[in-house]
Amino acid sequence: MEKFIQISAKALAQLRSGFNYFLEEKVQANSTNSILFLLSIFVLFLLSFSLILGFPNIAQILIIIAVLAGIMLVILVGLAIYYESNRHLTKGHHNFKIEPINKSRIRFDLIQLDKASQKEFIRLMKGKRVNQRINFTMGNKSGDSANHKILFVLFDELLVGGIQDLAGERKQYFFDLLMESFLMNNAPLKASTLKTSFSAWKGDQEKINSRNQRKLIKQVLRKD
Repeated sequence: MEKFIQISAKALAQLRSGFNYFLEEKVQANSTNSILFLLSIFVLFLLSFSLILGFPNIAQILIIIAVLAGIMLVILVGLAIYYESNRHLTKGHHNFKIEPINKSRIRFDLIQLDKASQKEFIRLMKGKRVNQRINFTMGNKSGDSANHKILFVLFDELLVGGIQDLAGERKQYFFDLLMESFLMNNAPLKASTLKTSFSAWKGDQEKINSRNQRKLIKQVLRKD
């Protein structure tokens, strides 16, 4: 009995592996394959159901199946279009939630953003990705590291939940968003610099300079 169970389990595992491969590599390869697969299952179900009921007229069975299959096809195509539209709808959006801040009251002059950059920053606050990167120049006198730290404070106040506890993929998504959305004094942001600056910034929260930067950002966002 034990040997029979082992042989049967191995055969079932191979069958399941082949079926999973078929679903993942063939059926889910594109929307058309998924629709055809579901439609085929639906037609087979109708045929089996018709045979069980024993309809006397084959033509009648085929007409019913054709009508129901047509309806099913329309539904499946409609669902495919809907979900594909959702994908396109979210394509230009980032996946971070923004605090409810009155955008018209933001003091952009305090962080030295020009009109074009202000417009793109508002896009970020609406959950959208920027059309052109924002040139962040605040803190030139203190060097690039100061720029990064002020930018971190800005997003710590701007994003729901802040950024201090970000880790793993979520932190990488945040860094990617910054690199896609900002220039630092006309230069692209670098992943290595962001990582180093972020760690340093987290460790400097109790320092006077960090407190002053947060006070400034609260004034920018009118959170004071």
